[in-house]
Amino acid sequence: MKENERPEQGTGREGSGIIVTISKRIALIIVLPVMIVIAILGLSGKSAGIVQPVPFNHNLHVEELDLDCVDCHTQVRKRPRATLPIIDICQDCHMEAITDTDVEEQLLAYATESREIPWQRIYSVPDHVYFSHRRHVTLGNIPCETCHGDIRQLTEPQKYPVIAVTMDSCMSCHEEQQITNDCLACHR
Repeated sequence: MKENERPEQGTGREGSGIIVTISKRIALIIVLPVMIVIAILGLSGKSAGIVQPVPFNHNLHVEELDLDCVDCHTQVRKRPRATLPIIDICQDCHMEAITDTDVEEQLLAYATESREIPWQRIYSVPDHVYFSHRRHVTLGNIPCETCHGDIRQLTEPQKYPVIAVTMDSCMSCHEEQQITNDCLACHR
């Protein structure tokens, strides 16, 4: 068939151009949005979040058992760095099984093997920044919830920081609290 000729009826080629056009449109309608979503998620750097080795239930321990943050995070009022709970603290209550849950079985395995739970930090500051929990919690009288959110309601561990630990967020808080924003107060 020459370029300017139309296909003869009944050859089976008369509708193929339409089918190809429709297929391309369907591909654009379906594939393009999916690719855009994948690209946005990939470029945003949003990960699945931090997964803790033991799915600790803050609500159970704080609300139902009436523990305070400092019962497990023992050094938060005394030292610059807040401590993550060591197995000895867990063993104060969990020397033996209290429940028959998989979570407690997992916790008791760490205790029996005298292994620390490899908790993952959610919040971190760069090495050149000095941040003191003691200064903020004890001297500044700032409640844990200000930075860590309503931990009391969490039935599973946080995966992301509640507030971004950035210079802007720190400086904004310092302005609101009328605290110095002098560079040397935080940068060492």
